Amino acid sequence: MNSQQQKEFLEATAWLRPFTKWAASFSFKTSRFLPSVIRNLPLKIVKKILMGYQRKLSSGSSCGTCS
Repeated sequence: MNSQQQKEFLEATAWLRPFTKWAASFSFKTSRFLPSVIRNLPLKIVKKILMGYQRKLSSGSSCGTCS
């Protein structure tokens, strides 16, 4: 991923940052009384969203070595 792609990725996912911080905080704060499946669900949702953005940006780009 070149610097232009990184900038585009950061701009496209800026709206997700507050939710990511909340999800991480939720996971840490509930580690003593919630099962890991429930505790980590918000983080898994964030991961899926970020993977989708990354696929979208990488598939839409054209580089000199790709044909």
